[in-house]
Amino acid sequence: MLLLERLMISSDAFDVFICEQCGLLGYKGWCQYCKSGNHIASLKIPYAAKLLFQELQSMNIAPKLVLENY
Repeated sequence: MLLLERLMISSDAFDVFICEQCGLLGYKGWCQYCKSGNHIASLKIPYAAKLLFQELQSMNIAPKLVLENY
């Protein structure tokens, strides 16, 4: 709960769009890798995590997120 509060609530939560097929970050309603907009999900992550994903992508490392239903 402490990590949730420090990283999301009192910090800067950020809405990102994830393609459910490939697991990569996409745009609102569009995945540039799958060339599709059918399987886009919205997710709240810390802004620092989004920056980390983008920096890894700039180094040609593709971090993928696996989305599960709860």
